[in-house]
Amino acid sequence: MTNWMRRAGLPAVAAFAVVLSGCDLEVLNPGAIQDSDLVTPELMPVLVAGVSAEYNDVQDSYAFDIARLSDELAGTGSYGSTQDYRTGFFTDQDAEGDWEQMHEAAWASDQAWQRLQEVLGASANTSSDAARLFVLKGHARNRLGEAYCRVVFDIGASEDRSSAFTRGKAAFQQALTIQPSGEWANAALMGIAQSEFLLAAVGAGSWAAADAAAATAISTIGDIGYSDDAIYAQGANSNLFWVETWGRAEVGVYRTLAQAMRDKSVADGDPDPRVDYTVCGEWNDLATPYPDNIPNGVTKTGNCDGDGSGAHQGADGDHAHYRQNIYDDRGSDVPRASIAEMYMIRAEAALQGTPDFGAFIGFINEVRAYHGMDALAAPTEMGMLNNSDGDWTTGYTTADLTDANAATALAILDRERYANTWMQGKRLFDLERWNHPFLTSDGWITGATSVEQRVACWPMPRNECQLNPNLQGDPACG
Repeated sequence: MTNWMRRAGLPAVAAFAVVLSGCDLEVLNPGAIQDSDLVTPELMPVLVAGVSAEYNDVQDSYAFDIARLSDELAGTGSYGSTQDYRTGFFTDQDAEGDWEQMHEAAWASDQAWQRLQEVLGASANTSSDAARLFVLKGHARNRLGEAYCRVVFDIGASEDRSSAFTRGKAAFQQALTIQPSGEWANAALMGIAQSEFLLAAVGAGSWAAADAAAATAISTIGDIGYSDDAIYAQGANSNLFWVETWGRAEVGVYRTLAQAMRDKSVADGDPDPRVDYTVCGEWNDLATPYPDNIPNGVTKTGNCDGDGSGAHQGADGDHAHYRQNIYDDRGSDVPRASIAEMYMIRAEAALQGTPDFGAFIGFINEVRAYHGMDALAAPTEMGMLNNSDGDWTTGYTTADLTDANAATALAILDRERYANTWMQGKRLFDLERWNHPFLTSDGWITGATSVEQRVACWPMPRNECQLNPNLQGDPACG
């Protein structure tokens, strides 16, 4: 890269203390460090860590946007974006931030790779730092394809999203070539399986290839609890989910599929830790909670610290706060890919063509067993994606998980994939490719309104349409 770095001078108080001490301290040039000064092998891990930070800077906000726009979290806050997203609206201006940052993360990976080759020479081809760069690039490409209806690279024309998955797969394969074993090889194996799955899901690949790649990742890594994570930290880049559910109550779990799954599992004596939440505030009138104009509001349960938003009621002042417990720390990491996800890929692949219900439920139950949960019985039919009463204005209820359809293959896949990838930024892609009934619901999860069709994939960002000459007249820009 040709970026410039600033060398910080002494803080004012410290500098003043030095003057008073009578010391003769020579002040060196505190200005910019020349790019040529950075051509040193010792700094390459720092450079690559910076690229990782570029990716991490967007993974949580990307997943947070998808959670608010889908049925993963219910909007209970006061942000204008939350108000829009929970009704299913997402504009070309909303699409700009995640688009720019994902492209920036991939660009930073490319630039850092050039620098590694310059500094390390041939040894760059076997460097774990280089493998890490390509893993980051692969995930940046896959996230673009999962969320956006069309993609663009290098100021080109719009392309089918499968192009992003193909580029992601190539990046992961390069990482595996550079490091055939070890941490980044494991991440690359899961990334390849993820790419093969995404290609198969949009009709540009094969389910057999996705299944084989996921099986390879599982057999090589072995640990069902293993994941490749975007890293967050207490004192640096905080996890946005924690900020907006523990620090305040912009979103909550009330009336989501997560709440319904957790409540039913607890009632059955088989608590599901994958969708854990805490009731911070409870409706005073449980028979007629909001939006039915209850007169007595919300009471603090004492399960959470503090008062008001983030403790017992939503930041909009109307909702009881049901707080997610998966990201329970300011520095909680966000999985990019996991072995649990690999099992979900294999489970879905088993349903293609002539369904193998035995193999399907076997993969499902492997993950459930890891979490200490009871096994599910094998389904006997595919079924459909729906809730019991067909009324999505009221959100999910435990009744939706006890009707006859709840035991069919598609309903089980919907719930289990949801639980294993909850708040990881993957739900919107699932809703779209399954043409999930949630997309045509006539209300939001925690209120009532009218919406003809929820956004199922993100539009081309307005900045890209305005600044890219190859998009003039492109239907992707509407």
